[in-house]
Amino acid sequence: MIPPFSVPVYEPLPYALSGLSFTQLPMCTQHYLLEIAKLVPPHAHKVNSILDERSIISLALYINLIGNDIALVDLRHETITMARDLERGIPPQASAQWHLAMQNGRLQTVLGTLLPERELIFNEFMIKFDALVWLDQEGRENYTPEDWQRYRNALLKPILDHTSERLVARDECVRNLAVINGYYYRVPSLPYSRLGSPRPDASRTRSRRSATRGPDSGEDCPRGRMSSRHS
Repeated sequence: MIPPFSVPVYEPLPYALSGLSFTQLPMCTQHYLLEIAKLVPPHAHKVNSILDERSIISLALYINLIGNDIALVDLRHETITMARDLERGIPPQASAQWHLAMQNGRLQTVLGTLLPERELIFNEFMIKFDALVWLDQEGRENYTPEDWQRYRNALLKPILDHTSERLVARDECVRNLAVINGYYYRVPSLPYSRLGSPRPDASRTRSRRSATRGPDSGEDCPRGRMSSRHS
């Protein structure tokens, strides 16, 4: 039986832009609204512009997470496959220490590369998302900070839930494809070699810049964090 998937869940910081003027916003937020989204003077905007921009950044978030989703699921199933093969003595020449080193290498790839990368993607999304919440003031002029927090959470939750659902769906797809005629199918790229090492993507770096419409996030911009839950 395949163990439950500990899905990494992004936990954003509380909304912190209520009551601020444009010049009081973090520089990365100002840059996004003025230079990228072009939704503040001298540019004009309508309510529909905010909705359209929110759809654009949400789609960009899903696209930017695809590679990270694939890598997390692949490493998870390679780890499961190697653990099962160790029980069966496959490959016979590999020692338990070699298996342990390979598994530790995969763990370091997840903790040291994939989760920080995922967190960065979400952090950059939240700069843009919260900027649009700040801009969406029509009919909400009397909102308290608590009102703004609830409003932001209500808009954000379906988006974050969908990112988790997409990751779980990819894991289920790989799991279903992995079982052929009652046998667990080994990932073809699994590196069975005493000289092998976990297979990190050579093009992957700890910090991936958002692929589309991403602001230059400065040191003044808040950061959320990743946690995990079982699917």
